[in-house]
Amino acid sequence: MAYELYKKKMKKDNYFNSWTDENFQQLTEDLKEQIYQKYLVKCEVFNRDNFTCQNLKCEYCKNKYQALDLTLHHIKWQKNEGENKARNGVTLCCGVHQAFHKAKKGVRFGDNKNLPTHIRGHTFKLEKSDSINWKKVKKESKKIRKSLKEHYGIKLNWEQIGLLLRWLEIIWKEE
Repeated sequence: MAYELYKKKMKKDNYFNSWTDENFQQLTEDLKEQIYQKYLVKCEVFNRDNFTCQNLKCEYCKNKYQALDLTLHHIKWQKNEGENKARNGVTLCCGVHQAFHKAKKGVRFGDNKNLPTHIRGHTFKLEKSDSINWKKVKKESKKIRKSLKEHYGIKLNWEQIGLLLRWLEIIWKEE
């Protein structure tokens, strides 16, 4: 079973001794400590959630015990100063996790008493932001560059055109 490593918490030395890759010896002590702390949180969350996806009525894995690869999802994202603690983590199958982050599906939690109280019974959904059509941006940038060169003799590099486009976008939004 792929999750045997997370069934029981290992001591730090035993955890790193279980690694088969010899490159880990090059890791600094600070990095080893961060890796080990994340391992401890993952152990706690996976065991608390009984190694099952916590999305209510999951259409990817049907909430079967270890049906798919599982992952630790941070409720408050780490890039938004979310802590790497069990209270901020929940077990999701990879299908739900990817769909959530691509803003295709929401994540809905039941009233499971093991889940942290702040997520029990709640639904989380990302709003899909407008995607940028980079081919169109590049095409428009070429037109602007050509026009400035022909009419005003101004030569701009791509970085300058990018800044100009951002400036124009800000002005158009204010109007």
